Amino acid sequence: MSFIKSSPVTHIIIALVFLVSGLTVNLFQLLFFIVLWPLHKELFRKINYYFSYIIYSELVFLSDWWAGVQYYFYVDKDDYNNYFGKEHAIFIINHKYEIDWLTAWVVNDRIGGILGNCKAFAKNSLKYMPVIGWAWWFGEFLFLQRDLVKDKYTIETKLKTLFEYENPVTMLLYAEGTRFTKEKQEASIKFARTKGLPELKEHLLPRTKGFSIGLPHFRHNLPAVYNVQIAFRREEKPSLRALLNGQRLEAHVYIERIPIEQVPENDKECDKWMYELYEKKDKMMVSFFNTGDWFKESGVKPLEKFVPPLRYYSLINIILWSILILVPFFYFTFNVLISGNLLHILMLMVPLGLLYVILSKLMSVSEIGKTSSEYGTDKKKTK
Repeated sequence: MSFIKSSPVTHIIIALVFLVSGLTVNLFQLLFFIVLWPLHKELFRKINYYFSYIIYSELVFLSDWWAGVQYYFYVDKDDYNNYFGKEHAIFIINHKYEIDWLTAWVVNDRIGGILGNCKAFAKNSLKYMPVIGWAWWFGEFLFLQRDLVKDKYTIETKLKTLFEYENPVTMLLYAEGTRFTKEKQEASIKFARTKGLPELKEHLLPRTKGFSIGLPHFRHNLPAVYNVQIAFRREEKPSLRALLNGQRLEAHVYIERIPIEQVPENDKECDKWMYELYEKKDKMMVSFFNTGDWFKESGVKPLEKFVPPLRYYSLINIILWSILILVPFFYFTFNVLISGNLLHILMLMVPLGLLYVILSKLMSVSEIGKTSSEYGTDKKKTK
């Protein structure tokens, strides 16, 4: 079975199903957007929730059913039962792994099936990417240009709009701004020393301004923020490539609900609150890597871990799309191959080869060692 899961042929088939189903959903999103958006935005959002879920759940399937990642949650059970998945929220998440975003999607699927309303900040260029980027655009993601002056309006107005949805919305906030690497950590520590800020061992200093300047505009509609801490065992290398290869991983997810009343309203106090939160997150991560336990060395109140129940919708979704797409595809492929027409065979093989190259490129771009960032540089920003 491991050979099948790691086979390039299998990866091409998975990519084919994702691409065809995703573009089909994008088309429906466009049609409904043209018809409904000018007349009834809230109705479009409710329908688009399911379109978004169809696309996102195919990636959740890779984690839950294909690779069989084992998830352990550490939560206050009362908060879990009373609030999780039932209110607007901002998830403040550490950014250490290549699949932090997918882990957060799984969390949102498990805590109440709110995956379709899971939003995030994204680079402006990503909205032009077929399937995921287009789905994010229809889903009103916040596309930023990495310039505080230009992004200030987006943060203040569009986040306010998201938290006016009738149904719960989760905004994923990676306050570090970029994935953790040793080089970026060195730049973070150097900056921290010049400003008298905490020197973090397993995180980068958070970028606080986007959160603090936007919060006054939507906090009246935001019941809570959630401190979400994700860790895999030190020896594991979680990535899309690992999931495609069917590598079984362990994800440990600590989730703390923080009522919005506990977040200061003053900008400077809010910045201080964020730095203190990241000190806590850092102590927890150090404790986890040293002992395999969030709490032994961090001083944080211990919580029992539990395994959240699997949801079958992502599995059903991928089965249905696979039948719709692969049955005619294999029938067509079989007829082309037995025809013996070399031109037709070539016309079939070339697009599949290109699809594999694109898939490999996408996985390569997401790898930590191949990402670029200006974190810690002296590049001037527009003030």
